[in-house]
Amino acid sequence: MSRNRRDQRRWWLWITAVLAALSAGCASSDSASGNFEAGPAGTGGSAGTRGDGGPDGLNGQAGQPPFLDASAEGVENNPIEQLFADPQRSPLDFLTDAESPQGYVDAAVACYSEPGACEASECAAFASCCVATGRCCKPVVDPPLPESLDFRSCDGLTLDACTANELFSLDVFGEQEPVLTAGGLVPNGTATSEGGALLGDVVDLASERALVEVQFSLPVDCSGSCLQSAGVAFTPNTGFDEFGGAEVGLLLSGSRGVVSLMIGGQVADSFDAGSDATTWLMVLSPTGMVEVERNGIVQGAYPFDSESLRDARFAFFGRNLGANDDSAAIARIAAQIETCDNPRAWDGRAPLSVTVRGNVDRELMMGREPSIAAGAQFTAVAFELDGQIFVGQEEGDGLVAFATPDPTIFPTEPFEAGGVGEPELFWFMDELFVFYTGYDAGGAGRIGSAVVTGNVAQKSLDPVLTPQTDVLSYDSPTVMLRDDLIVMIARATLQSGVTELHAFYSVDPNTGWARIVDGTLEQLTRIDDPTSEIDSPSLIVHNSAYHLYYARRIGTRWTIELAVSDELLFWRPLGEALGASGEGFDSLGARGADAQSVNDRIEMVYMGQDGVSFRLGYASRAAPADTALTAP
Repeated sequence: MSRNRRDQRRWWLWITAVLAALSAGCASSDSASGNFEAGPAGTGGSAGTRGDGGPDGLNGQAGQPPFLDASAEGVENNPIEQLFADPQRSPLDFLTDAESPQGYVDAAVACYSEPGACEASECAAFASCCVATGRCCKPVVDPPLPESLDFRSCDGLTLDACTANELFSLDVFGEQEPVLTAGGLVPNGTATSEGGALLGDVVDLASERALVEVQFSLPVDCSGSCLQSAGVAFTPNTGFDEFGGAEVGLLLSGSRGVVSLMIGGQVADSFDAGSDATTWLMVLSPTGMVEVERNGIVQGAYPFDSESLRDARFAFFGRNLGANDDSAAIARIAAQIETCDNPRAWDGRAPLSVTVRGNVDRELMMGREPSIAAGAQFTAVAFELDGQIFVGQEEGDGLVAFATPDPTIFPTEPFEAGGVGEPELFWFMDELFVFYTGYDAGGAGRIGSAVVTGNVAQKSLDPVLTPQTDVLSYDSPTVMLRDDLIVMIARATLQSGVTELHAFYSVDPNTGWARIVDGTLEQLTRIDDPTSEIDSPSLIVHNSAYHLYYARRIGTRWTIELAVSDELLFWRPLGEALGASGEGFDSLGARGADAQSVNDRIEMVYMGQDGVSFRLGYASRAAPADTALTAP
């Protein structure tokens, strides 16, 4: 079987479905299928009306956001209390106006309806509002900046001596060393260039929130023509003891008596400087917004490019002509750096290295649809290649080892006559389960399962999920254990040619699956155009919310998107999470992601697209795991 056979099957299914729809004269895109009658809630329902899908924007939509079609039926027709991502945390514990199903829907729609809506105080009830909002952050363990530093106490000392007890790196720049006076730190720049210093370690403002409080000392007898300025800013880390410019910062101008917010080296806004007692606060969010407060009163919020400050340094800078004791100065600073959940802030992405008996196997590196799952014994990694499934062990970030070059799961059953693929690893009671797609001779998919010991798979003889009614095929399963509930999401190809994701749950997959109905997942993921595709779902729980990664194709390019939910019913789509890197093995795109939550990080295996082929890859990023609002 060629590596492209899976895609060929899907084209065949789409063409077959369209022809069937045309011959019937019409077809419904509503779906209530699957062998779930024996499951715990065993009833189906309609998928709702179609929303306009699209890859652009925060909500991942080009038109009406699909969650606006949310209805009370989703709450009434599903056991919502069982479906919350965190059984110990229910949004109902925090919402004041959600006594009825419609009240819950209204609260969700209000928080998900537009970018920034999650900032409302009541939206803290939804753990999904912790993602991509710059809220629910956690202070870093080893802060890169001092929590507090009062330069006025260092009058007459050198800057080295003043900061010696802080144990942070210090790099002075400019023609003259900064001076410390009773007013604080005088940057000591000249008429033509800034002076100052870089303090502390690098800060990643794409994944970390920075809160910086500062007090200035205003210059004495500064007329309108004096040159006296002092500021604090985050600057690109352009090199040792260099100031790359005030990318985001506050600058006191003595001649004008104002404090200006600097963004990209330009003045974004200016405020009255007040007095030496005036306190300023900058809050820089990884969402790319900086908020300025003056004496505790918000002055405004302004956009900046957080991606350009993934490797930032904190700087004191300014220009000073005149007596040092009368100069503009930085009196004191206080800083706090926190890690936030920014879905686009991957700090590690690289090709996956695959070895067999210690030797690199380049053919296996071309595998497809990888999966990763950490267990008590080891972290397992699986992928599909040529209609077979290989299961190996992770031996380090981005390194997978196999004892033999032989596949673990291969076609043996009638429903697998067309091959097996899209493995999903799942640990339960120290046993490694693999859910996968078995394709029949006609290309239709069913979901199978097996238990893997070593390199031997013991299969269930029958599929665990079989298409019924208006569903032609199920493929690409993602499975997770949430307390005593097993949740599965799979891609459905309908008789009409439409594809969409369906969600199921079960207390025992051997007795059947209950379909989650009347939610917004189908609306969010529905595709009826052969030039587009949604594929490869991966579901995890992180920080008390469901995170659903999935691949979207527009033309020939793939990206990995993210949607989040508290209860698998109403989804907040966030658009692209991992796309083209611009260079290397994933320069043109990414697809086939499988994620896992590991403490305060999210790790992912995926397929990178470089214009010639796909290759297995690995990525990870920081994401706090226990900062969602807890029950009162």
